[in-house]
Amino acid sequence: MNLGGKLLEVREAAKLSRAQLVELLKKRGFDVKSYTICKWETGVSKPTVETFLAICDICRVMDIRQIFVGKRLLRLYDIPISAGLGNYLDDSDYEMMEIDDLVPDSVDYAVRVSGDSMMPRFVDRQIIFIHEQPSLEEGEIGIFFLNNDAYLKKLGKGCLISLNPEYDLIPIREQDDFKVFGKVVG
Repeated sequence: MNLGGKLLEVREAAKLSRAQLVELLKKRGFDVKSYTICKWETGVSKPTVETFLAICDICRVMDIRQIFVGKRLLRLYDIPISAGLGNYLDDSDYEMMEIDDLVPDSVDYAVRVSGDSMMPRFVDRQIIFIHEQPSLEEGEIGIFFLNNDAYLKKLGKGCLISLNPEYDLIPIREQDDFKVFGKVVG
């Protein structure tokens, strides 16, 4: 779909008429008319970058790239999550990767698996997708912080479990520093 068609979709999704959008743009210092918006939405002309960004803000477009290009950017952590002995997930050490609409909308970031403790489901160097959430149910697979290390594991009762039977359970003791980073969703 072209830019004009997407602008129309965005405005309609925000439940705004052209006249309402004109008024909201005027409040932000943009002098436009309803027929100008019609020209943008039919592809006859295009708004300036500043006006386009104001429209996206007014219509509460959270991810411009996803809406207008069909792709979105996601954080991919450069420090691999351990599927073995543990690594720390550093909030600042990531790169942006482009993903398509096959990746679930609930995904907040991606990490690279390091090791073989979660084989056969997850393999070394595989990229997995994570939904940030503060807790998981027993039996769910997620990313966990335990005493300064980050793990890709299955949550057990009082422990973290590897899928590879060659690895021991990792106990979670009361005095441990433990946190759930999120759930593996893809």
